[in-house]
Amino acid sequence: MQANTPPPKVSVVMPCYNNAAYVRQAVDSVLQQDYPNIELIVVDDGSRDNSLEVLAGYGEQIKVVSQPNQGPAAARNNGIRHATGDYIAFLDSDDLWLPGKLSAQLAFLAQYPDYIACYCSWSVWDGRSTDQFIPCEQTGQSLELQQDKSGWLYLPLLEDSVIHTISLVIKKEVVDQAGFFNETLRVGEDHDYWLRLSRIGKIAKLKQVYALYRANLQSVTRKVHDKNYSLLVLESAVEKYGLCSPDGSCLPESIYRQYVAQRHFVYGYQSFWAGHRDKARLSFINSVKHPNYCLKSMLYLACSQFGFLYQRVLTKKV
Repeated sequence: MQANTPPPKVSVVMPCYNNAAYVRQAVDSVLQQDYPNIELIVVDDGSRDNSLEVLAGYGEQIKVVSQPNQGPAAARNNGIRHATGDYIAFLDSDDLWLPGKLSAQLAFLAQYPDYIACYCSWSVWDGRSTDQFIPCEQTGQSLELQQDKSGWLYLPLLEDSVIHTISLVIKKEVVDQAGFFNETLRVGEDHDYWLRLSRIGKIAKLKQVYALYRANLQSVTRKVHDKNYSLLVLESAVEKYGLCSPDGSCLPESIYRQYVAQRHFVYGYQSFWAGHRDKARLSFINSVKHPNYCLKSMLYLACSQFGFLYQRVLTKKV
């Protein structure tokens, strides 16, 4: 590359919905990256607070796109449509990037062009100081790979969504090939997208923590959605792609059945303690079929079968 040739542009897509209290920190963590060619696109997803006022203060440093409230998948898709970069990265408006993130990832992708994307390690953050996450003596970029979470990731992704949205940088040509996030998925649209990426090429994970996920300390219980989206994403991927990775490695049918049972059990457990007895009962009926979850599922199923017993258990929990 000639000295006067600018480095590849990275388009950073940031959905924002009612995050006026946090979006400034998120935006600053992008603008303060030492990578020299960044385009930040903030998609306001119909915020009802003063998020737009906060964003207006940045002037031409960022590009702000407004849309009616449609959810994070639609917001990310809108940001992708406006992106003009050679790479796409994502950051949510209440999370944070640490110094050196983009430089390290772009350096890796330049050095190893056979990878289509690069993600990094992340940590859960309480919103206080970030000093604990930054090494006292950080000498240069850390490009060390986490080998067990790098390469052809289709099989690891069938087990779990090992990639965090805020950690990933993807080649734009690959995004064009993979298409947009599935807006019909209320949750799990990111997992669905990573599974699609994993069919296209190899993905690398840097060991270094470069991203912080803000913990929602106000949430006492996890919200139970209308459908078991985690299961839907898994079954949809296997129906479309099967149990074998593009590199030739395959997942045994018995392990796949275990993954299915685990998703039934987790959804049943969440539904049980959130007061959705019917959802819980149906999920435990499915998870009880697998030996790994048989005993636990039977116990929860017995409690959820009888209203008086279920209410008694819930009362003791409270």
